[in-house]
Amino acid sequence: MHSLKHIVIFFGLACLSVSGCMNFSPMSDPSRFFTLMPSPQPEQSRARDTNEVARLLIGIGPIRFPAYLDREQIVTRATQNRLNISENDRWAEPLEENFTRVLSQNLGMLLGGVRIIRYPWQTSQRPVCQIEMEVLRFAPNTQQEVELVAGWALIDMTNKTPLVFKESRITRPTGIKSMEASVAGLSEILGALSREIADAILASFGPKEG
Repeated sequence: MHSLKHIVIFFGLACLSVSGCMNFSPMSDPSRFFTLMPSPQPEQSRARDTNEVARLLIGIGPIRFPAYLDREQIVTRATQNRLNISENDRWAEPLEENFTRVLSQNLGMLLGGVRIIRYPWQTSQRPVCQIEMEVLRFAPNTQQEVELVAGWALIDMTNKTPLVFKESRITRPTGIKSMEASVAGLSEILGALSREIADAILASFGPKEG
């Protein structure tokens, strides 16, 4: 008798468990995916300075990122020594690939459709100059700003001579506390870095005055 009672209780609890589970709807994925975007098309008035440069072949890379940024999750700098890593806000592709592609697109527009190849390139391809870069910081912070710190070099590939060595430090306010605004700000400061590099290429390989 007792065993029968136990069986009834067991099946009653099992039914309650199943019916309770069936009342729960599937949990939605809270992840949001972001991507950097190229700068708007530059003014046409600048194009006349790029006719000679547009015939060049420019190599981009290698571009190196620190390990703390080389991840799917988006990193925010909370203090000088502390980082916040979001589990829900993520890059839609590896950050180095996204960064390099957008930099290449920006330079292509700024330099009048210059031909660009990305590192590593084939031995049969011979770029006239190469951009090497080490990114030290590229992240939003909790003060509603975005920051980019990168050391880069412009190298003349005909004789392997460095023409420019520079560390660029660019900070912009986002004005809004949101990841959407932060990623848009990161695209903006990458555009500013692209303009610095384009100016260096124009100064080194563009038409000379006189």
